Formats: sequence, C-alpha cells, structure tokens
Amino acid sequence: MLFLALILVYTLFLLLISQYSKRRTKNVGHFFDGGRSFGIWHVFVMMTAMWGSSMFAVELDSGYLTGLSAIWYGFSVIVSSLLVASVLLRPFRGIGYLTNSNLLGRVYGKKARDLAALVIGLTFPIFAMKNVLAAATYFHVMLGWNLAVVLILTTLLVILYVSLGGLWSLAYVQIANLALFTVGLAVAAYYSLHGHAVFTTPVPKQPHFQGLAGGGLAMILVWFGMNILNSVSAQAEFQTISSAKSVRKGKLGVYFSSIVLIGFAIVPTLLGMAARTHHIVMKSGLLAFPTYLRMVAPHWAVLLVGLGFWAAALIWCAPLMFSGASSFGLDLFNRKQQSHDTSSVRRFTRLSMLIQGALIVIYALVRPGELAWWAVFGLTLRNAAIVGPTLTFLLWPAVRERTVIASMIIGVASGLGWNALTGFSATAFAFDINPMWVGTGLSMIVIIFGTLLENHGALQWNKHPWKRNVGYALGVIGLLLIIASPLLMKTAFRSLLGVDLFLGILFLFFTAMLSTELREHANEVSTSITQESKRDPDVRAIAHTN
Repeated sequence: MLFLALILVYTLFLLLISQYSKRRTKNVGHFFDGGRSFGIWHVFVMMTAMWGSSMFAVELDSGYLTGLSAIWYGFSVIVSSLLVASVLLRPFRGIGYLTNSNLLGRVYGKKARDLAALVIGLTFPIFAMKNVLAAATYFHVMLGWNLAVVLILTTLLVILYVSLGGLWSLAYVQIANLALFTVGLAVAAYYSLHGHAVFTTPVPKQPHFQGLAGGGLAMILVWFGMNILNSVSAQAEFQTISSAKSVRKGKLGVYFSSIVLIGFAIVPTLLGMAARTHHIVMKSGLLAFPTYLRMVAPHWAVLLVGLGFWAAALIWCAPLMFSGASSFGLDLFNRKQQSHDTSSVRRFTRLSMLIQGALIVIYALVRPGELAWWAVFGLTLRNAAIVGPTLTFLLWPAVRERTVIASMIIGVASGLGWNALTGFSATAFAFDINPMWVGTGLSMIVIIFGTLLENHGALQWNKHPWKRNVGYALGVIGLLLIIASPLLMKTAFRSLLGVDLFLGILFLFFTAMLSTELREHANEVSTSITQESKRDPDVRAIAHTN
C-alpha cells in the first residue's frame, strides 16, 4: 500500500508540472518544437534522461547475460548522440525540422511521407516498450502486480502529461524523472555492489564474462552499427536539440550530457553482472536483478529502486511516444485541408498517442520475454525505410520519388523476409547476417540503381574534385570489403559477414552520392524544386498557427 501511495503522489506531482507547462505552449508550433527556446540546461537534462534510461534496460539485461562487454552498448549510444549534434543538427535545424517523415515528404512527395510516418509510428512503440516492460517486470516480481495493468497505467500516464504541454511538458517532467531515476540507480548500486566481488567471481561456462569482449565482437559491432545508423533517423533526439535557442546551445547540451552518460553506461552493466555472479539463474536480467536486490537490500531501498525503475520507463517512453505520435498526427492523419487548424493538429496528435500507447501494450503482451527480437524487428523496419532516403535528402538531389518509395518497400520486405527464414529468431539468422543489414543494405542498392536508371543521360561526374576523389576512395574500399566477404565464411570471423557486406554497400552508396551530380540544367531545376518544397506552406502554417 505504501508503494502504491508513493506512485499516486508522484503521478499527481507529474500532472501538476505538466499543467504548469501549458503556459509555455502558446500555439501548435510550441507544442511540437517548444518555440525553439530551449537553453543548454533543458537540452542537457532531456538528452541525459532519454539516453541514460535508454541504456538502462538493455545494459542491465546484457550485463546479466554476457558480462562487462555490455558497456559497449552504452558507448555506442553516446557516439550516436554526438554524431547527431556535431554533424546533423545544423542542416536539420536550418530546414525547420519537425519529423523525419515530414522531411522526406517535402522532397519525395506525400506517398513517401505517409509510408515513412507509418513505419515510424509502428516502430517507435517498440523502442519505447523496453523500459516500460522492465518496470512492469520489476513490479511483477517484487509486488506481484499484474504485468498488463502496469503496462496500461504507465502508458496512460505518459499520454496524459505529454498531451497537456507537448515538448514543454517533457522538458519539465524529465527533470523530476531524471532525479528519481538517478537516486534509484545510486541506491541499487550501493546495495548490489558494496562488498560484492563482481570482477573476480567466476561464472560457469563463461570464462570471458568479466572481459570487454565477452559478448562477442559481432554483437559489439552490431550495437555500434545500429546506433550510428540511428543517428540519421533519431527523430526524438532531433526534435529535442532542434528546439534549442541556437545550434551552439544544442551542441553544448549534448556534449555535457555525453560526459555524464558514461556513468549511465557503466552502472546498469555492473548491476546485471552482480545478479549473475550471485548465481541468480533466470531467463533474463530484468527478472534476475529484482530477485537479487530483494536478497541484499532493505525494504525501503527496494521500494525506492522500484520508483527509479518506473521513472526510467516514463523517461524513455514519453519522448518516443511523442515523436511517433508527431509522425502519425502531423504527417499521416493530418490531411492538407486541416493543416491550418490548430485544434485538428492537436486532436490528431493526441489520438496518435493513444494508438502508440495501445501498440506498446499489445507488443509487450504478444512477446513479453522477447525484447531482443523486438529490437531486431523495430530496427529492421525503421532503418530500412528511413536511413537511405534521409541520407539522399542531404547529399543526392538526383534521387526521385519512385526510387525512394521502391527502396522503402523492398528494404522493409527483404529485412522481414530474411528474419522469417529462421522463424523470426532474435539471435539465429541465415548466414549469421542480421536482418537490419539486409533491409538497410538492399534499400541503398535500390536507391543507387533506381537513380542511375531514372537519370540516365542526366548525370555527370561531380565537378568538385575533393568530393569526387573521396567518392572514388570509398568505392575502392567498398569493393574490397565485398570481394573479401567469401573469405570470412571460412574463418572464425564468419559472424562478421553481415557487417562486412553492409559496410561495402554503404561505402558504394556514398560513392554514388559524392562522385555524381545532375548536369547543370537538371541540377538547377532539382535545386529549385527542393528549395520550394522546403518552403512548404502547410508546414510553415502549422509551426506558426496561434
């Protein structure tokens, strides 16, 4: 009863904060981008909260299963966040970024926009689900609460407080959630690690459990590849840092956040290792850690850690649901004749959040013990549809609408088809090639050949020598990687085959983008069309409607 009372009090506190945040949300533009008035502090808190909680569930589980090597997941997340701020923030902010689907729709048309919005709206609840499921599992193990009830109540709370104030609501609420999460994590670390020889206690049949590569080089490379690709399609982060007062403030907020995130990359891994080295044998770290904590910590500490787990679920779930709902509500459900209507845009977005919440519950209950598979499924869909077209938006004006739509469809279908070959397994793949590499790689191949065919006779070598030479160099590296792939099949590095082939395709993709351009007249027309589409009056109207 005490724990339930604490949750109710904290819930009321979050709703009061959200109600207060409504004063900062003066129009629809402020609802989606905060009026571009975030300072370094707001960006720092929101990035630390979002990525710190993102690492938490994955590293706790992976630390339990594979040991110290789980910290590389956290460092791959930090690298991704730094790439977004350092490389992509300025161009995306300059074009008035709202969502990835809106971005693609400006150049590649409404079909591409709708397809991208559908993929984002269906996959973001998958990414949001992991922390909600972690909190629900904790409450289920510690207090016997029904899993479905916890899932539903958590998602409903997020919908309530985000709907009140949009991005400003997140800015205020994440401060409280981050504080509670940090305290809970600190208490868990004290009682779990104090006097426990995590680095010297042997784990049966896992001699490399305390090693930095105990989980395997292939898994570490998948983490880095996955999160580097995520830097192109990290819509939730783009929405936050693009809302800073300036590019400089957005970058500084991310840089300071990255320093603090190193701690969040290490502690959850050690908690998972502690549960495993204490010989708690269970299916996952999410089940094992609460059982272990109950053995070593007093009751009050268990309750406080539980609140911290729940805060982590709210932290991660809220921006993902808001971001996915933005694509659904702003791009998929909102038709042109209603784009100037403030109430319609808000209504569509709130409806979209209800859909996002329902999807989180459905996904979690369909395969509750399969977080790893859901990650494969979500990343395969999202990256196959979004990464290639987003890169061409930035670097290759020659790409046309039909090619982009074909690349999205073929990429998604091939990635899912590849996973289906092994019964939609989370770990066993044909030829040890992750479906994410297949889907994203084939999407890029379609874009290369589709663009060359559609622009036959209109392309020429790039007139800028440095771009052309960098493209040639990347092309040589890409060809060498592909040629070397059969050799990997005969070595102990067979598990790196997918990474090798994808890198080869990625380098060739950049070769095509950097070494070619439209001939002078076609290039001028394309540039004019692109600039005109970037001044989409519907988007501008939404951003400034009172």
